Amino acid sequence: MGLAACVLLCASSVRGSEKSCDDLVHESERLWTKYKFDESDKLLDKAMKICPERAELYWRKARNEFYRIEAIPRGKKPDKDVLIKRYTALEALADKCIELDDKDGICWLAKGAAIGRRSTTRGVLKCLWNVADVERAWLKAVSLAPKYRSEKGTTDGLADSYNALGIFYRSVPEWLCYFPLKQIIGTCGDKAKSVGYQRKAVELAPARIEYQKELAVSLLCHGQTYDNPGEIDEAKGILMDLQSLPEIKPYDKIDKEHARMLLKNPSLACGYQRDTQQELSKEAYENNK
Repeated sequence: MGLAACVLLCASSVRGSEKSCDDLVHESERLWTKYKFDESDKLLDKAMKICPERAELYWRKARNEFYRIEAIPRGKKPDKDVLIKRYTALEALADKCIELDDKDGICWLAKGAAIGRRSTTRGVLKCLWNVADVERAWLKAVSLAPKYRSEKGTTDGLADSYNALGIFYRSVPEWLCYFPLKQIIGTCGDKAKSVGYQRKAVELAPARIEYQKELAVSLLCHGQTYDNPGEIDEAKGILMDLQSLPEIKPYDKIDKEHARMLLKNPSLACGYQRDTQQELSKEAYENNK
């Protein structure tokens, strides 16, 4: 076989592998939109064998696992040790994604989600040494402005990054902002910044239940902390209105239930997380040192 023929054959083989991977990714996406995460994973595993250097395969598999866990109601979550192990495996997928393409913002979004959920599982106050890593990952995701948007808008890479940062700045205590705590921890909370990021997420995808809910939670938290009745009223209106939005994600039903819970008890807002309620006071931190 001549050199030219060999080159053509190799090029054809590469194109064939890429097409095969494209087909597998397309089908895995279709299955993901139907919440068939195990079936989607099988196709991604197959694609990883054909195209192991394709970064998106790893964030897609990480996303499947994140959605699996998020769709489990609070009272039915696995034990903490099991959850931490699963989030650690999720982070390993994100790290592989970053290794292959550190310009893919969704790789960084997945990494922050893995560390963040591991922290909320343990308790935010027990994991303050991790919060700067979460912030760094999600700020990186936003700076890369991911363009990915799934069918029906189930996922919007940039809006998800804004939403994640909004949750972050609400969930990290503002009392960390005082010297020398911020210098030790590396960051601190900011309830006003939280509201700003949530508004950006809602602006990009106003029909997303979770964005509307998280904006309302941040408004409730900021409004109660800084005595702003207008924000509280706006939040309550959002929590009522989102009940009529169509459910397009596997945990939208949970978010609607939590919206009703927050309407009944707005004082839960600052410590609210979908997976579990957090204690964030300085007193609780001092008592548990």
